Amino acid sequence: MISAEEFNTLPPRHQAALVLEQGHYLHHRIRGWCKIDLYWLHDFYVELWFLYDLKSIGLVRALTNYTSLDPYADTIKLRLPTHKENE
Repeated sequence: MISAEEFNTLPPRHQAALVLEQGHYLHHRIRGWCKIDLYWLHDFYVELWFLYDLKSIGLVRALTNYTSLDPYADTIKLRLPTHKENE
């Protein structure tokens, strides 16, 4: 299993391939000329930004904070991982 931090160090082509092979598609949104697909990969969320032709990926982005999920809050219910408190 890969962490979001490790994922972010990978080349974008490898990131996209990993998401498409192992990620679970959740939802999409449109922003300007891009269709943005949201995936769940292991224990974090990832966005794939498809350009206007819907074939070219312009950006792969691991979402590492909850505010990054705000654009999805009105249209889907997301489960946010909880962090254990230090005992």
